[in-house]
Amino acid sequence: MRGNLLVGAMLTLTFVASCTSPVERVGGDAQPAGSPSVSASPPSPSASSAPATGSAGPSAPATRSATPGAPTTRTSRPAAPVSEIRRTDWPNAVIQHLGFCGESDDSVKFRNGSNGLDIPCRILPNGARPVYADFVTEEPANAPSTEDALVLVELGNPDAARRQALVPVQLSYNGRERYAWPVILGDDSSPSGDRVMTFVSYRVVGQNVQATVRKLDGGTEIRRWRRADGSGNWERY
Repeated sequence: MRGNLLVGAMLTLTFVASCTSPVERVGGDAQPAGSPSVSASPPSPSASSAPATGSAGPSAPATRSATPGAPTTRTSRPAAPVSEIRRTDWPNAVIQHLGFCGESDDSVKFRNGSNGLDIPCRILPNGARPVYADFVTEEPANAPSTEDALVLVELGNPDAARRQALVPVQLSYNGRERYAWPVILGDDSSPSGDRVMTFVSYRVVGQNVQATVRKLDGGTEIRRWRRADGSGNWERY
């Protein structure tokens, strides 16, 4: 009888132990509350797990989502502000001290690319474009450095003698007016006016100006100018 009781007790203990043994769990990182459960099979790769591609420049600052466990996202950098000189509406610009155009007034007012006189002065003719760079000395000397512009201007009627010039333009101290500095003159046209020297292209190199010109004989050459004095006059070199 005692032997039967011992056997029964051992069977009972064995049954209870098997019912209370730890449940096997799937390995993995803990997730925040409310997240979907992790399946036993490994997750398949998704687009969000692929490495991000972008420009070769410095990385944008990281921004974290408010949702716990959400992946870190990156925001783009703000665009660089546009300088005031680049906002100029050149076909309708008002430029001070532009004596090249031959006007008696202190300023030249362009409308639709021309000052409208009998012998017109045209700004950026034939699809020419301005060049922007910081190459004009600031006035006064303690004024903040700003971008300047180099624009092409042509004096004369298209079917008569005319002359071109490159005009450095600088913003005034308050950023409202645009002032012309001494210009870079092109060659005089032929006596009959049927041949004109033109600026084919131009650019600013440091504080100097370089241009490809088409001469009266139709040939082209590269010309360079630098400051000749503190007044802003130019000389070829």
